[in-house]
Amino acid sequence: MVKKISKKIAGILLLVLLLTLVPVSAVHAADFNHGGSVGADEIVGDDVFLSGERCFMDGIVNGNLVAACQTINLNGTVSGDAMLFAEQVIVGKNTVVSGNLFAFAASVDINGTVSGSLASAASTILLDQDTAVARNAYLASYESKMETGSSVGMDLFAGAYQVIVNGNVARDLTVGANALELRGNVGRNAVVELGTGDEEVSAYSGYMPGMQYVTESIPAGLRIYDGAYIGNNLTYRTQLNMGSQFDQFVGGKVVFEQLTLPDTTSQQHGLFSRRNWVAGDFSQFRLTSTFSRLIAYFALGALAFWLFKKQSTAVRDTGYAYPLKAFGWGFLTILIGFMGILLVPLTFIMLGILIGVVSLGGLLFTWYGVLGTVIVLIFVLFFFIVFTLSKVIAAYELGYWLMKDVFKSRTQNNWLDLLVGVLIYIILRAIPYIGWLIGFAASLYGTGVLFIKLTNVEKRKETNKLEAK
Repeated sequence: MVKKISKKIAGILLLVLLLTLVPVSAVHAADFNHGGSVGADEIVGDDVFLSGERCFMDGIVNGNLVAACQTINLNGTVSGDAMLFAEQVIVGKNTVVSGNLFAFAASVDINGTVSGSLASAASTILLDQDTAVARNAYLASYESKMETGSSVGMDLFAGAYQVIVNGNVARDLTVGANALELRGNVGRNAVVELGTGDEEVSAYSGYMPGMQYVTESIPAGLRIYDGAYIGNNLTYRTQLNMGSQFDQFVGGKVVFEQLTLPDTTSQQHGLFSRRNWVAGDFSQFRLTSTFSRLIAYFALGALAFWLFKKQSTAVRDTGYAYPLKAFGWGFLTILIGFMGILLVPLTFIMLGILIGVVSLGGLLFTWYGVLGTVIVLIFVLFFFIVFTLSKVIAAYELGYWLMKDVFKSRTQNNWLDLLVGVLIYIILRAIPYIGWLIGFAASLYGTGVLFIKLTNVEKRKETNKLEAK
């Protein structure tokens, strides 16, 4: 009875948190199409989930669309949001997305209409000539490009190595890049922060995943061409003052702000240093960091399914059976683990000194070399479980619970559960101020689930209670 109540309470808490953050419409029985296609003559009156190697959505979806495929071709109408995950995403010019479009891939090519906002992370992002985004566009990439004829109805935010804006932005343009070319119009203000102009990123970029989709790198710097116009002010931050060469393209003021070189003796790194570009741990590229975390968690979960399919299912079932107890065991495990990290090295060193004196140094290699390596590996494994694996377990459990108890899916799909769970966790984790609390809770829960499964502590307790009776 306690177990059922705990599951219900945990489920209600998770659902309330989700409902406060994400608009949710009535859900009946979502359509899980693993064939990967919706025909041009099909009308689906619910949410649609597509998976497969090549996915096509040419019909009408009166709900949300979620697709995880190698290649996605979207040429139909989606009345809600569209969330697309693939190596290559192609959105045709006849596409209409009434909600928001989320596209994460190596290559994203958009040529349709989005009534909401666009958020995309990829090696290359192209807004083709017929693209119309009614609200805002958030782009994180190596190359982001707007072709002539494309438009963003509100603001454009782009973080990339190179950004090319040939289309129109109705309000503000905010760019962090090493190179920017502007041939289109910006309705209000443009704020541009340029890199140092060195080749550190471009030299390394050839080894980045998805770089086969990048056609040509442009020279570093800011360039504004004839026909471009900024309605109000242009603010650019760089090391080089470009004088009055932009005045003719700006309706308001041109403001230059000196960009200082980073202190090489400190822990800070330049905006476009190799460390920041790869790690994505700076605020200007938060979307890139979020995308990297999404891919990493999903890849780790997929690897676990491949190598330890039965064990992954067993861990999931354990978390589903003991949701609240997992938090308690997780807290206890992490607390003891960090206490061990503080106490074990000191004890290990002191005992090593004693053994060295007794053995006249004969056992020092075995003690410090062999046993020391084992202890270090144990600590590394502990950190990996607490800071990474626990998040994957918690996200997978969340996706499983949502698909099973909320969406009432008749068939369980581990891959879809993992994708949905990781996606929602990443969204929650990215929320300012409370995101760290979400991450902490995920660490507690995932670590606790793994501890319960490996030790069978709850099953032994139940067995002891039965024997006592």
